[in-house]
Amino acid sequence: MGITVVSYTIKDIRDEEGYLKALGLARTAEVKRDARIGEAEAKKETMIREAIAEEERMAAKLINDTEIAKAQRDFELKKAAYDVEIQTKKAEAELAYELQAAKTKQRIKEEQMQIDVVERTQQIAVQEQEIQRRERELEATVRRPAEAEKFR
Repeated sequence: MGITVVSYTIKDIRDEEGYLKALGLARTAEVKRDARIGEAEAKKETMIREAIAEEERMAAKLINDTEIAKAQRDFELKKAAYDVEIQTKKAEAELAYELQAAKTKQRIKEEQMQIDVVERTQQIAVQEQEIQRRERELEATVRRPAEAEKFR
């Protein structure tokens, strides 16, 4: 009858010199140190990645702001060109109106001058007829009686 030990659990191990405890302290210190180094490196990597991400974000924002400014500038330039074109067309329209008004006034003056010429021509014709009438009247009242008297 023998006893066979299949498994056993050790609950506590001690030595009088504290060798095991010292051995564990060194390994614990190593693990803690490695953990602190790993944590510091992870923080460093995180900070580097955050800085790179922030730099990329700022670069993208700068590019976007530049594109917005370019678009705004292009819009303002086109608007100014359109405004110049509109003002030019308005000025041309106003000048065309003034030119047409001047042409109309000129035609009215020409027509008035033609009317004056016709009136003067008619007055001259009337005066010539009046002269002829007076000559006939003079002929009838003065010359013929004088010739008749002379002839008698």
